[in-house]
Amino acid sequence: MTDKLYYGLLENKFVRIFRRIPIFQILVKDYEDLLSPNYKTLAVIKESRSKGCNVYIIIMANGDQVARFLRFGDRHRLLDTRAQFVILHDKRLFSSEVTYLWKKIVSVLFLRKYADSTRYELSTVPYPALPDELKPRRIDSWKSGKFQKNVNLFWDKTANLRGELLRVATFEHMPSVLKNSKSEIIEDDYMVLGTNGIPVKYEGLEIQILKSISDAMNFEVTIYEPANADVEAWGIRQLNGSFSGLYGEVTKGKADLVLGNFHYSPYNLQLMDLSRPYTTMCFTFLTPESTTDSSWKTLIAPFRVYMWIAIMVSLVIAALLFYGLALVQNYLNGSRSVTDNANSFWKDILVLWHHKKHKNMLKPRRSYPLAASENENVVEGLYLFSKIEDSFMNTYSMLLLVSLPKMPTGWSLRMMTGWWYLYCLLVTVIYRASMTAILSQPVQRVTIDTLDELATSPINCGGWGEQNKELFTTSLDSAGQRVGNKFEVIYDTDLAIAKVAAGGYAYYENVFFLHHAKVKEKLAEAAKKDNSTDPEADERSSNHQDLHIMGSCAINIPVSLGLEKNSPLKPRVDIFLQRVIEAGLVKKWLRDVMVPTTVAEAPLSKVEVKALMNLKKFQGALVALSCGLFLATLALIVENVYWYRYVKRSPLFDEYFTDTMRKVH
Repeated sequence: MTDKLYYGLLENKFVRIFRRIPIFQILVKDYEDLLSPNYKTLAVIKESRSKGCNVYIIIMANGDQVARFLRFGDRHRLLDTRAQFVILHDKRLFSSEVTYLWKKIVSVLFLRKYADSTRYELSTVPYPALPDELKPRRIDSWKSGKFQKNVNLFWDKTANLRGELLRVATFEHMPSVLKNSKSEIIEDDYMVLGTNGIPVKYEGLEIQILKSISDAMNFEVTIYEPANADVEAWGIRQLNGSFSGLYGEVTKGKADLVLGNFHYSPYNLQLMDLSRPYTTMCFTFLTPESTTDSSWKTLIAPFRVYMWIAIMVSLVIAALLFYGLALVQNYLNGSRSVTDNANSFWKDILVLWHHKKHKNMLKPRRSYPLAASENENVVEGLYLFSKIEDSFMNTYSMLLLVSLPKMPTGWSLRMMTGWWYLYCLLVTVIYRASMTAILSQPVQRVTIDTLDELATSPINCGGWGEQNKELFTTSLDSAGQRVGNKFEVIYDTDLAIAKVAAGGYAYYENVFFLHHAKVKEKLAEAAKKDNSTDPEADERSSNHQDLHIMGSCAINIPVSLGLEKNSPLKPRVDIFLQRVIEAGLVKKWLRDVMVPTTVAEAPLSKVEVKALMNLKKFQGALVALSCGLFLATLALIVENVYWYRYVKRSPLFDEYFTDTMRKVH
């Protein structure tokens, strides 16, 4: 990039020297404002950025234009600030408005020509910069095609920071950063004074990563929390467009690094630089856990619906087979059919009515041998299945392993009875085993384990920040979009967890944070229950629902460390972070962070006594007994209505033979 004054300098000889290297040339007009360049200049800058240009040579006389161009490139990331820059020396490049750039553009070489000779001074910016003021440091000089010292002009200044003090902003968030005021503090620990003057030790996964990187790059750390960090957390966009929280610290250049479990997402990349992801975390929902009181249907629980249908169908088929075999056996034995047996009763009734009409008197002894005389030839044992209702009743009784009152007559019925008993035995054994298993299990709990279940459930959901809501609303999955439509942005984490415990709400966060919050809520509820003597408080505690972490991940997101935008530390941080990952230290530190949570959760695990029968589990038997009592009462009412409205009003009714009439009807 040059202007009209120096355009001829880079026109011929420069092009010949670098003829094998792609070159993008920009001729800047004297009146062009490079803080908002024109379309052609912007197009060349974008193209050079996309092609990976790693050397920028800016030979311009106007230092203000150069400064504005560098500010524009840094703001919109159109310049690779980690590339090598060659710029003409100008005092205006070191004004207070431009000083922050030299904390990002460190591989820079300033050219300054001596007034009375052909010698050129080569200087660069010190990094880490001096605390007082920024002054370029002379590294070499050039004259007549030769360097005076012949040193490396572009060395890696971030390889050794020589104990430079870096500011790190953070807040407490599981599992990245934790504050512990009870553990022993040693010399290498990061700490801060608490509100009561007691030093608070910082622990956590990202704290351990920061320690390893600081040792490798030789820098010191000052950890601090932004104002109102408990509420602002990562940061909220203000009315003037700025941010609070960690976003505000890193966008304003107050912090060199920020620790806070940052998602490797386009939203965060617009505001800062992110290191290489050190792990991928499962982000899901913390949901309320409810129990299903299905004790009333315990008797039908051992079998599924299709199993019950199959048993009912087999019962009907077996009853019909028994009835058919009884008819065939009766026919083969030469006895009269079942229909004749039924019609013979009406003949007996007519005979009785005829005798009563003419003699006005019947001898009781004559009423007993009538049925017997008509059934003298009936084969014993066929009465069990000779009527359709008897066949169904006896078949059902065998299914319940109730023995028949008499062995059926005929080998066809006996063979059928034997095989039917085997079938009933298998069904009964399976039913008893399944029933025993059901009674020995704890009460079934209803949980939400997939995003589809959460989308169809009536409970609301929410999480921290607009970026999390946008993650679901822009999802290509229909279930994710439905979750995004009812997703609420909530900035108070404690309030969100309390809403989940009250039921009807789900909270979105990483699975380690949710696990810690779940155990913390359990401990608080257990302590409240132990210290409470109020019966109303105990009732509220019983209504308190257990918390459940959704089984499937809503999304797996890479997690990184946050750095200042266009930070020169990023390449070196990525190198050492990759070594930490390959050594398995990230997994080891993550397990160490979760150990206290796991230990605290162990005593809270509910252990239910197996095979313990209580009144609640006995509800199924009571329901069956109630249903049987109801049906028996209903049958009694119907029978009495039929008796008094039809049988007693019949002209054939005789009050002296009520037993016979009841048997018939």
